Amino acid sequence: MSIIQQMNSKLANMIAAGEVVDRPASVVKELVENSIDAKATNIMIEVIDMGMGSIIVTDNGMGMDFLDAHLAFDRHATSKIMDESDLGHIMTLGFRGEALAAIASVSKVTLKTRQENTEGIEVIYHGGIFVKDGTSTLNQGTVVEISDLFYNTPARFKYIKSDLAERQAIIDIFDRLALAHPNIRLTLVMDNKTIKSTYGTNDFYSLIDQIYGSKMTNGMTIFEQTVQKIHITGYLLSPQIARSRKKDISVFVNGRYIKNYKLVQAVIDGYHSFMMVGKYPIALIHLEIDPSLLDVNVHPQKYEVKFVNESILAYYIETYVKEALLKQTHQIPETLKNISKGLDETYIPLNLNFGEAVISESKPVYETQNTEKTPKLPDLEFVGIFSGTYILFQNEEGLYLMDQHAAAERIRYEHYFNSLAHPNPAVKHLLFPHHLQLTSDDISVISNHPKKMNAVGFYFNEQNDLVGLPIWLNDSEVEIAIEAMVSMIVEKDAIDLAILRDKLAKDISCKGAIKANKALSLSEINSIVKNLRACENPYTCPHGRPTLIKLSHHDIERMFKRVV
Repeated sequence: MSIIQQMNSKLANMIAAGEVVDRPASVVKELVENSIDAKATNIMIEVIDMGMGSIIVTDNGMGMDFLDAHLAFDRHATSKIMDESDLGHIMTLGFRGEALAAIASVSKVTLKTRQENTEGIEVIYHGGIFVKDGTSTLNQGTVVEISDLFYNTPARFKYIKSDLAERQAIIDIFDRLALAHPNIRLTLVMDNKTIKSTYGTNDFYSLIDQIYGSKMTNGMTIFEQTVQKIHITGYLLSPQIARSRKKDISVFVNGRYIKNYKLVQAVIDGYHSFMMVGKYPIALIHLEIDPSLLDVNVHPQKYEVKFVNESILAYYIETYVKEALLKQTHQIPETLKNISKGLDETYIPLNLNFGEAVISESKPVYETQNTEKTPKLPDLEFVGIFSGTYILFQNEEGLYLMDQHAAAERIRYEHYFNSLAHPNPAVKHLLFPHHLQLTSDDISVISNHPKKMNAVGFYFNEQNDLVGLPIWLNDSEVEIAIEAMVSMIVEKDAIDLAILRDKLAKDISCKGAIKANKALSLSEINSIVKNLRACENPYTCPHGRPTLIKLSHHDIERMFKRVV
């Protein structure tokens, strides 16, 4: 007797629901995506009791006729693809035809819909079973009401998180959908209170302010680039707006929010040296790609997408992000509130000491060069030294403190970073071999990889003493450079020139930069300001710490109670 039986459709839908609908936020996502595919321009989402009470999505889309309103509840019923060839040219958000069937199998659903110049229709399903249908009064579009979610699958309640977590998950879904479709007006109402609303005007400045808060677009950088069949648009918020998690880096492909580690990491790498280590930006990357270069049929929730040449795409994104940020004139961190939030949770009162540096009676003013159309640093007048570490300047806007170590580190970093981009291939041969203070493990790596070391200009004799080095490297920094390359070979089994370039520049610049508490002459201070002004990114050291901060006149007067 056969023990294999055909699974009934209700059971199949309930199993599918486990993949498609794992929490109320998933229901919101699937229903709103259906509305977007139906050409809606105005969508309202109403949620009661974090979605466990009810979820209502109302749109002004095309609507459905009587037959389609019933077919929509059947599994694998869709209007978006017809045959195998359509899988390679998917432009809609949905296409699998299982979302509504899966949702209906674990909830009670009332669907109301009306097409233009037709009568409204109402269809009701409970637990995937048809209950009744009839006519309904409504405007053109569709209203889907979900109630008693997971009422027939009580085990699912074990995986529902706290009210706060479910609320935030719904808001996150709303944010992604709104940022993916700036041309659609979206409104989120939770427990009869409007939480967020967008205008649908295709204006990213107002959209980002509506999603993330007012004034968040101050200092935002936008870029647009086209590579072959890929159009890339980036909206990069100021590096001063630092986050502790990566979740605010959003990547969209043809209007679909996706999760992709390589592309998110490319954005993070593009912000490299603009932000502290362990901090992440808010950034939006919109990709318009020929659908034949994508595979969106990877997972039922459709967050995963397979690309052709994904690594190359990541490289371009990182490059464009970096170039856009370097071109931008960024704000110097200012006000005690912002500084304490962004850099340190505690505020330490100033303890000024002007006795640790050579100070000229004539206070030089560092003027912007005429060749610089948009100066990245303001004109600064030297005042003195604070705590032997911070150079003080002033101008009509307020008081500036420059970290002499961070500034010198940035200057040296860009020098070496640029030198390594197109290094002088000339090699300086030493008259006497130079014995290196290296461990036996390091020496073993060098002796086993001579070609890799030769490729970047380092030559060793049979005793592993250095006999030749690149002409651009200072003799005092040889061991720093070799240690960096040895670490790279050990970690990667190869010298990755891009990573080596950054790592080597960081190590050399940090260990050789001016240290804190080192007294500087006026000419040295003059040189630091001049060289920092010439940097592509004069705002932060290679590790993301600020080189310069500002205390405005208002901040200082407020501390002295001159203003309230």
